Amino acid sequence: MSQRDYLLPISQRPLPDRPSWLYENQFLLEAGIRSLKTEATYRSGLRMFADWLQSFRQDVYAKDGEWPLSPAPLTTAIVLSFRSWLLANRSRSTTTTYSAAVIGYLQFLDGIDALPAGVQLGKLQRQISRRQIDRNQAETVIDLDLARQAIPLIIEYYDELPLPVENDLYNRRLSLLRDRALVKVLYSTAARISEVVALDRNNVDRGQSRFATITGKGNKPRTIHLRDYARQSITAYLGERRDANPALFVAHSRNARNSRLSVTSAHNIVKRAVKALHLDASLSAHDFRHYRATQLLREGMPLEVVQEFLGHSDISTTRSVYAPVLGVHVVSEWLDNVDVTPEEAANMVESG
Repeated sequence: MSQRDYLLPISQRPLPDRPSWLYENQFLLEAGIRSLKTEATYRSGLRMFADWLQSFRQDVYAKDGEWPLSPAPLTTAIVLSFRSWLLANRSRSTTTTYSAAVIGYLQFLDGIDALPAGVQLGKLQRQISRRQIDRNQAETVIDLDLARQAIPLIIEYYDELPLPVENDLYNRRLSLLRDRALVKVLYSTAARISEVVALDRNNVDRGQSRFATITGKGNKPRTIHLRDYARQSITAYLGERRDANPALFVAHSRNARNSRLSVTSAHNIVKRAVKALHLDASLSAHDFRHYRATQLLREGMPLEVVQEFLGHSDISTTRSVYAPVLGVHVVSEWLDNVDVTPEEAANMVESG
């Protein structure tokens, strides 16, 4: 680490040896941030927020106040002011990721009943979303990609929930088996949520078929892929169903009478995990599709194969939506391997 890494980014004071905020370590752990890179980015965002407050808002936080800071004095206006400062002084991507870190931290506080009284979380999220409307599609895809890296945690969440030994009056065991199957089918197929809830049991041969033919966007037939983990979860779910409904996914609440699961209910299953894990509140069932596309592109799947996987009729659609993320990944990968620092370049000149 260079000397600069031991200093706070704004005040240039020595870096404290403790977290910048109360509950920070719990937030980073419970938000499900398993990537070291993502955790470091969120930690840096919270650290810059604390440094900014002590540098520019000394009416609220003392300049030499010890860390961790208490979030109690925070207000909606203060958070929005920090974001405005980021927009004026940092890159767009840094603004997005650091804002996500602060919003995620506040969502975590809300979950443990410690949200500052002056913070209106809903208003804060709406204000930030409104200010992002003028951003072009490429910027949006790149920024959202970071939040979407948490998609696998949604599957893990349902897998780790304890499965009731027996079904009860509220069908809790059956509902959890359904939820596990639903999120794994979303992940496996990258299908639209409307396409997934429209599946029937015979489409998937009760979990035995590796493929299923569906009617996609524009009433065009296409094939979706059911990987082993999806088929196993379907088999476990259907093995305990006792109703005659041909639908693959049905509602199991006491008043639903095993009707086909609605798109809204399917979205709510994903949203329930997003809230429990304190993930980015914008994540939804549709983000499974985007996550899988960028994941496969990163792993080297050709663009035309991703096009077929997603069911895009025109490859230009696939390219326009996902090429920005792929481009950033490819350039970053090359830079990690061939980039030369200014000091190294100067040494090469001097030695040559």
